[in-house]
Amino acid sequence: MKKRDTEPSTKPKPFKLEVKCTLKEEPARIVLELKERGVVASIREAVVHGLLAFHEKIVERDLKIAQLKASKRLDEEL
Repeated sequence: MKKRDTEPSTKPKPFKLEVKCTLKEEPARIVLELKERGVVASIREAVVHGLLAFHEKIVERDLKIAQLKASKRLDEEL
């Protein structure tokens, strides 16, 4: 007997976002250079790596800002 569709699934649905855009000038040259050098296998891979690197920089910046605020609060308390 088949499971009914109404039963809750234990697997979370994968999050997916479709992006369609055209890269021009320097970003396009960078992606093509990375592909030619074998650093990335596809344009998608290059874009994903770029987004992950950008996100990492933003998180690092946010952490530095939070540390600075905490340090200022600590100085004010003393």
